[in-house]
Amino acid sequence: MQAIGNILLIIALIAGGALFTQTFLQKMPGGDAGVGHAYATFFSFSALWICISLLVCLIGFSGGFQWLSLGRFGSGGMIAMYFLIIVLGAFLGLNGSFKSIRILGLISGVMTPIVLLAASAVLLNENIKLIIPATFVKWGLGSILGLNGLILTMMLLGKTYYNVSGFFSRSSGTLSDFEMGIMERIDTFDISKSIAPLLIYSGDNQPKQLQEKAVAKIKSKSDWEEDMFKALESDYVDDAFRFLLANEVNDKPRYAKGVYQGVLSQAKMVRERYHNCSHPSHVYDGMFGYEIRNTIKTVEKFKDLGVDFKPAMQDLRAALDERNAYGNPDVSSKKAVDKWLKKH
Repeated sequence: MQAIGNILLIIALIAGGALFTQTFLQKMPGGDAGVGHAYATFFSFSALWICISLLVCLIGFSGGFQWLSLGRFGSGGMIAMYFLIIVLGAFLGLNGSFKSIRILGLISGVMTPIVLLAASAVLLNENIKLIIPATFVKWGLGSILGLNGLILTMMLLGKTYYNVSGFFSRSSGTLSDFEMGIMERIDTFDISKSIAPLLIYSGDNQPKQLQEKAVAKIKSKSDWEEDMFKALESDYVDDAFRFLLANEVNDKPRYAKGVYQGVLSQAKMVRERYHNCSHPSHVYDGMFGYEIRNTIKTVEKFKDLGVDFKPAMQDLRAALDERNAYGNPDVSSKKAVDKWLKKH
């Protein structure tokens, strides 16, 4: 057990050293080298935390934590505490803690694995236990748990504050400086050529004042409906669907035909996006989730108006199976379209 643990410890040290070098001492290269650097960092990160996890289990199940004389807390409690620290460390690492809480994140990112590995080295080796008092290990583990807990609490409180302040801001009708800037751009936007760039602000996912401003500006153009039909056949189809979902139109049968073309545009967009992928990470389950949800909602709003949407939806479903270099794993989007087709 001790030999296996020390091997894991050495691997973890190597992985940790590599991760420190890749994160702090090397500049992120560009191009294909950047992709390789990202993969190397991910593998170092994974190897470090996997080895620490295995060390925890090895020490716990071999009774190594009993040396700390923790009584009822014992091995089970130590294993739970270790894994809590590990989860916190992984969570903070994957969520960019260096950006959100820079100083504490930096300390945690470096000190957490060092303390965990040092404690594991002591708990694994009887000869080191003769030199290092158990109190030092207890205080080291406790401080790291407290540090990670503090960072996580600050992140959660910050997120809660952001959500609450955003809610009250929306409720009071107060716009942020960024949204006020958008309002000014809408005022000065030249719609003589096209309304399409304004459609993104016309949905009900925008603050009410901003949405109303965008819709009023759009409708101030005499031939805005012609632009709308052009948008349904272009790359602005998502934004056009956003407008149609949030705003009523007069000639709904005519718009139903436009929505049919919009579904075909979505299918074309899906195929193009698949073919433009240049890395396996570019394809994933849910990559078209937003587009598919909006398409289905729009089709449902304009059904029963003399247009059979099934052929267009079948084309969209076929697009989700488009052959490309990296596969098409968007299972949730396929299920959503299959469910609609089965129903209709």
